[in-house]
Amino acid sequence: MKQRQPPRRKFLQFGLMGIFTAFFAKLPKVGLAQSSEDKDVGIVVHEDEGIHILTRRKVPISIKISKARHGIKGISFCRETMKPGAKMRVHKHLNNDELIFIHRGQGTLILGDQLIEVKTGAVAFVPRGTWHGLDNTGSEELQMIFQYSPAGFEEFFIENGTPVGMPAKERTEEEYSLTAEKYGMVYK
Repeated sequence: MKQRQPPRRKFLQFGLMGIFTAFFAKLPKVGLAQSSEDKDVGIVVHEDEGIHILTRRKVPISIKISKARHGIKGISFCRETMKPGAKMRVHKHLNNDELIFIHRGQGTLILGDQLIEVKTGAVAFVPRGTWHGLDNTGSEELQMIFQYSPAGFEEFFIENGTPVGMPAKERTEEEYSLTAEKYGMVYK
């Protein structure tokens, strides 16, 4: 025979469940796989997939996860390979936080007013509005994996860069400046 729960206990059990359900329903969905329709969708991007760009500096960048291509609003994911002696111009992002992972190589990271030696395995969080740059001071290529939050800044590379294998885009300084302004990129 089933025991009957006291009314107070039943109220607490279902009342709290309702409060938690209402609370969590109002929270924004977070995660790598949030689509533009706010449905959770997983994706996998393989080694040779993505958008492969040569930047204005002729540096190869692979955009693996992007807002425009995958509909993910919260975060993008990219990879850049820098030759020995290459320098990333000091800049800041007005609209995006950046997370940088040194996958291979070594260099000097400029972060705010600090110069920090980095090597394989180092991770740096760069809050929006923080000056930063990276110099490959090693004798081998430096490969960094980086992501922007929220997603969207990766489109800066697509607009300014050239797809690998295509003739280089001819752009004026004014066009570069307008694109930088559009995406909240400020150079020092």
